[in-house]
Order: sequence, then structure tokens, then C-alpha cells
Amino acid sequence: MAYENIKLRKRNFVAVGGYFYSIDEELDALVMKTDDATYAFTYPLDTALTQPISSLEHDGYNFWSLEQYGNGVVIRRWYINNYICKLRDMFPLLNGGSDTFSSTAFTVEHYHETFAADESAGSANLSISSGAKMQSGYTIVMGPNRHGQIQEATVNSAGVDFVNINGLTLYDFETGDPISFYKRIWLFNDYYGNDGTIGALYEINAYTGAIISKTADSSFKDIEAATFYTVPDTVFKDPISGAGYTAHSLCYVKGTNTIFLNPDDLNNSHGAMTMDNVEDDLATVIPIYDISIFETNVYRLQLKATYFGHTQDFADDTYNYQLSTLNKFITSISLRANPAILPANGTNTSTITAIVKDQFNLPIEGKLVYFTADDPNGQILITPATTNALGIATTAYRAGTSARIVRITATAQQG
Repeated sequence: MAYENIKLRKRNFVAVGGYFYSIDEELDALVMKTDDATYAFTYPLDTALTQPISSLEHDGYNFWSLEQYGNGVVIRRWYINNYICKLRDMFPLLNGGSDTFSSTAFTVEHYHETFAADESAGSANLSISSGAKMQSGYTIVMGPNRHGQIQEATVNSAGVDFVNINGLTLYDFETGDPISFYKRIWLFNDYYGNDGTIGALYEINAYTGAIISKTADSSFKDIEAATFYTVPDTVFKDPISGAGYTAHSLCYVKGTNTIFLNPDDLNNSHGAMTMDNVEDDLATVIPIYDISIFETNVYRLQLKATYFGHTQDFADDTYNYQLSTLNKFITSISLRANPAILPANGTNTSTITAIVKDQFNLPIEGKLVYFTADDPNGQILITPATTNALGIATTAYRAGTSARIVRITATAQQG
């Protein structure tokens, strides 16, 4: 027993609306579970599978899966219709020619917008919160509206505040009703072309399956878990203006970090988040087999976890999630002293600097830091001290009168 929760038999999952979905190729079904492992529903697949699914994604309407496929891999798009999970698209990526494929992680770039005005049935030109990322030929999903009605349509043209569809809306939609669409597939491949010494990130047309580009980098090799998520503006800040911004991100796990990569500029990441997927020896990394983000919760699919300093395998070889969060909290406090050596004269002082950072390795401002020293004759001159915009809190220590090693400790509250 090691705090199992969803107890999945397979190494793929995605969190959607408080439920967890996984494709089980032995059952030929899309399994829907609650967070206590209860089967909420099971959707039979209309297409039999012979290989296990290594990664599962959801774009707001469609499910996407990745699996080994003959001499390569295949990406499939599914949707639920009449209580059946039906195959809509199939994109094989086969070895040969200029590319070799070996991959267990991918994601689908997708966006969620809203109607910017009420739109009556029979409309073709629609007001939208932002159509900037839409292009002609994209498929959009409108709704559900307040009656639960959903409609798919193909984009004819789009602009900053509108989208023009081919055909007409079948239903009435109101301001704030959702509109979602997908754009590109991103595959983390262990080969760059046919070179297996370096990994690559493949950009793929999500409508045709054609390879658009491939970017070589060792950080893209041996990736097990990835997803796409729009990180809220409370996390990352513009380095110049200091203003928070919404970060559309390719999120992938490398070691103990989730890296948030900008899909429009692969040379730059929005940032990275450290996680606690480490065994009790504080050195061995626990593999994460799939990752999903819903609201501010980051769900990591693992076969084992470390609780209260002890690492345990999950019972019955099941996969279960562990949590990280996008809510900022203190993960490290570093200390330095200047000078680090003082004469034991009861007079000289050393400046003590604490640097407080969160799980994104960003400084935390406005935290009270409490300083203590284990020298009964020495003295901390200021405590607590408040961190500035750089996460720095400063105090001073006055030397005692006995020569000794002095341990100074800094603590801060999360709240």
C-alpha cells in the first residue's frame, strides 16, 4: 500500500473535468475513472488495438493517442459518439527514407477561446475572443451552449476578433460559450532523422499528418511524458516589464523538471518547474510515464512514489498519479554569509543573506524570513526580514565570544 488512487493498468492517461481517462488495448476501451479508482464509465473502441498506448491527450473535444505501429509509430484521433469511442484520423509515421521513429511522448497544440457576442443560429461570421491563432481549414468546436449543443465547423477565415466558418451555425450561442480548436502535433522522437545519438522535436500537421519541421536537441531525447497547457498569467512574468503573461506551452518532463516550451519559438522556454519524483536516496529519479494538467493541478503518472521519506511501489503494478501544482510555493531557501569567518570578540558582524525561490526557480517577494543562530553568545540583529523583488531577505549576525562553528537557519512560512 503506497497511497494508490486511480489504479490504472496502462501507462497512459489524461485528466478532463475531474475524471481520468485511459485507453486499455486489452479491453479495447476508453476507461473513465474517478480519483478513487471507481470506474465511472467505459467507452468501447470502434477500432481494435494490438499495441499498448504510450501517451494520451485531449484537446477539449477529441482524444489523441500514440502507439508503436509496425515499423514506426502511429497517432490516432478519437471522439466519443453515441457512447462509443470512434476513430476519426490515423497518422502513421513509418521508418524509412530520411526518418526513424521511436517515441513514447507527444502532445497536441490546442486552444480554447469564447464567443465575444451572442450569435444566432444561421450565422457564418462569428465574434470571438481571439482568432489570431486560427487558419483557414482548421476545425473548430463550438459549445456546448446552455442547452448542451455542440457543433463542429471548418474555418474559412479568421482575424483578431472574428472567425468566418464554412456553412452556418445550427444553434444559438451566447457570449462566453466555448470555442476550441487544435493546431499542430508535437512528437518527441529519439531520432533526429536517422541519427539516434540526439533526439528531436517533430512538428506535424494535425490535419494531414505531414511533417512540417524537426528540431534537434539532446533535451528532446528519451522523453516519456508531455502535454500542452496554457499556463495562467500568475506563474511567469515578462523579464522586462515584470507583467504576468499567459504562456501557451509544450510541457515535457526531463528528469525532475517539467519544462514549458514556447511552441512559437522553440529556442525559448517560458520556464521550468521542479518536482519531487525522487526516491528516498535523494538521487534516483522516479520515471513519469504520462503527464496531464487540469486547472492548477499537475498530475504525474508513476509506478512508485516517495512518502514521508520512504519510497514504495504501487500495489498490483498499477499506475497512479502524484501531484504537483502551478500555484507558487517556497521550495528553496539558500543562505550566504559575508564574511564567513569572524573573530570571537563579541563585536564583529557578518551580513546574512537569504534567497527564497519557488518551484519555478523564481524569486518570491514579500515573504517573512525568520533567522536563528545556535550560538548562545552570538546574536541575530534583525528577524524577521522581508524578501524583496529578487527574493532576498537580509540580516546580520554579531559574533559571540567563544570560537566555534555557528549554524544559522532561515525559515519562511508558505502562507
